[in-house]
Amino acid sequence: MKEVDDMSTPDAHPVLACVRSVRAALVDVADLDPTFMPTRDKAAALLAIGEALAAANALQARLLASAHELALDAGTRDVAAWLASTAHADHGSLRRTMELGRRLEAAPIVSAAFAEGRIDAQKADIILRTLEELPEETPRSLRDQAEAELVRRAPDFSPKALARLARHLEAVVDPDGADAAEGRALLREERSAWDKTSLRITPRFDGTARINGVIPEEAAHRLRTYLEAYTQPRKLEGEVVRTDQRMGRAFCDLVERIDPAGLPRHGGDTTTVMITVPLDDLRAELGTAAIGGLDSEGRLSAAEARRLACTADIIPAVLGSRSQILDLGRTQRLFSPAQRKALRTRFTTCQVEGCDVPSTWCDAHHEDPWSSGGRTDLRNALLVCGHHHRRLHDSRYSSTRSVDQVIVRLRR
Repeated sequence: MKEVDDMSTPDAHPVLACVRSVRAALVDVADLDPTFMPTRDKAAALLAIGEALAAANALQARLLASAHELALDAGTRDVAAWLASTAHADHGSLRRTMELGRRLEAAPIVSAAFAEGRIDAQKADIILRTLEELPEETPRSLRDQAEAELVRRAPDFSPKALARLARHLEAVVDPDGADAAEGRALLREERSAWDKTSLRITPRFDGTARINGVIPEEAAHRLRTYLEAYTQPRKLEGEVVRTDQRMGRAFCDLVERIDPAGLPRHGGDTTTVMITVPLDDLRAELGTAAIGGLDSEGRLSAAEARRLACTADIIPAVLGSRSQILDLGRTQRLFSPAQRKALRTRFTTCQVEGCDVPSTWCDAHHEDPWSSGGRTDLRNALLVCGHHHRRLHDSRYSSTRSVDQVIVRLRR
């Protein structure tokens, strides 16, 4: 990475030179205390910072969308994965920025406003999503008019107000047909609710995880009804608990009481929760266990593991136990469910360097090919996602093993 970080490159591309000069200018004022700035200058600086951040985000999105050759050279799933690994950044947020950059290519007016800092990433996303949801039969002239109108109004609206305006987009560009337009907008909204549905669970590294999601209104109403059923009989024993706390605790109760028998068993074992705990810790009053695998960020006490073992459908992978035959040698071609579970206790993600695909989505791969005499046992097993599994079978790529990680690179 030295050539990337070297500030003295004389023939740098204008984009790179600009980025370097902006960073250098910010470093120059880093030691200045803004406390005693005139109030008017503080206000102007805060507004200018917002515009500068938006312009920088737009440039990052465009770069990510156009730098696919970096992923090709490194053998990563995409350039967001390469940057996350190289800069030790969050892959999910970089992937969203990359996708935003790709979507901007179809909306030049939005792209220009974003690049100039007149709108930020959130407003750009709102406008793009609105344009993408227009019916296919919408005339190009009407779409262009809608894009221009939303961009023109966006600086004067909050994201929430802009989203509300976008919801009635056809009424904005065609006031005479406002009533019919609202009916069509509601119908499209109902039909697209399932496509918009998403859920993201992000660890906060403090024993909790944050859940962010978008679900159809009828599903949200049903979930709220279920949670309220759990909150009503709860005895708080004098504890002051906010409504959101009650709902959160009710959600945990609901999850623990879902009957595993009704869950899909695709692959035979991927719906099983694995808890790994040393035998001595399991027996002791104090100790720790891992949810998912030895290298998992999810930790809990041995006492909590014992409690879950009584109330949930989990498999406690007790280290030191020999209750399952995991080394099947040459007796079969494919890795068994027991072997895949053993791999999942060791690795929570794809073993390829920089890849964060969950282990439950991964394949068991023979490092020494079975067709060449490789054995179907754990010493010869790699846990890799579908993307990297294909890379490992692609002669254009080479792979090297580094302890528990695999490094995949394009052959030169």
